[in-house]
Amino acid sequence: MIHVVAPRSQNTLKIFTRDGSLWKQFVAGFDAWGNHGQEGALPLWGHNCWMPIGHYVLGAPQVFDKPIASEGYGQIPIQDIDSGALGELVKAGYATVDGLTATIGGIEAPLAQLAEYDRAALFVHGGGSNAPDPYADRQQLCRTEGCPRMENIDWREFAAWLTPLVAGNIIVFTALETPAELAC
Repeated sequence: MIHVVAPRSQNTLKIFTRDGSLWKQFVAGFDAWGNHGQEGALPLWGHNCWMPIGHYVLGAPQVFDKPIASEGYGQIPIQDIDSGALGELVKAGYATVDGLTATIGGIEAPLAQLAEYDRAALFVHGGGSNAPDPYADRQQLCRTEGCPRMENIDWREFAAWLTPLVAGNIIVFTALETPAELAC
């Protein structure tokens, strides 16, 4: 298991390797248009709200032939954890499950269900249509439609590192805390 942990109030994305050691920590934004809610008083979910706190899985990075302003150089899908992947995590000793909550990598959180909130997936990406220079290596982090946003240069490094590791690994993405508000 590879574990990506997002302590969102810190605008940080931490990536842990299979042995549990920290590989890298990146600056990231998690605020969404229309929602900078407070814990416990969450609004209706959809494309203008940040993702609910919980455990998810990442899919294979998708690198674009040409970058686009809204997404940058590509995207990494974030999806609900299916029962097969959850069973593998439990069998390998990486997770315990108690109803709709799981402890994965020592972090107890809900088993997030994007489908419950009318979302098939979210994506880790760069860019930012509302950023002054969405293609810059270190573009300004701006709100999204619920997706985590990284600086372009960091997204490319993360995607290159992750691509060969997707096959044969479950990559857990854990979203924690209420996101910090972004300026744009």
